[in-house]
Amino acid sequence: MNEWTEMFSNWLKEGKEDSESLLDIPWDLEVKKVEGTENDLIVATHPKIPFNIEVVVTKHYANLVINPIIPTDALDVPERMRLYKKLLHLNTDLNLMKAGLIGYDDNPVIQVDLDLHSLSKQEFNDALTLLVVGAHNLIKILDLTKEMEEFMVNKYKTIVAEKLASGESKEQILEFLTDRAGLQPADAKTFLKQMMDLLEKNGKAEKENGPSPGPMYV
Repeated sequence: MNEWTEMFSNWLKEGKEDSESLLDIPWDLEVKKVEGTENDLIVATHPKIPFNIEVVVTKHYANLVINPIIPTDALDVPERMRLYKKLLHLNTDLNLMKAGLIGYDDNPVIQVDLDLHSLSKQEFNDALTLLVVGAHNLIKILDLTKEMEEFMVNKYKTIVAEKLASGESKEQILEFLTDRAGLQPADAKTFLKQMMDLLEKNGKAEKENGPSPGPMYV
């Protein structure tokens, strides 16, 4: 493993949930090679953050990228031009950060490039914060704030359903919802009760009507 990849991984996975610094909360990581290259790829996720953070580590640079996977190639030309104009303005709103398009579907992405010759932990944390702020700004200019909120709710529903199915206790799930997902204790209890009621209702329906033709969607 590249020494920078190892260092970034250690910075990301170590920390406390109540930290005010993005780099100092414990991220879940997957480390692999970028297909067809010698470059390393770190994919960092956290329940509080709706986006995957991708860190591409090359010989001289680290590229921090958020790709919300929102294709734009099918948009009407006038709408697409309005969007691309907003992306250009987004480039001037925050220092170091840049917005662009990747892939055949022209997905908008947010990226920060860091020179490894003179990189400190604080600079990496600043870049990570800038990246998340830029991604939230991207969601706003795309008018997808409501959809993003719904996505986060469904994300928590899926995680809680998986935890209940694996036999985790109520206390363990409440701890996840409050410590990692950031919900208030009262909201976490309400959320968990609603999920358990829904699962019980679906379980009764399966007993009466037979199993559903695939995984349960919540």
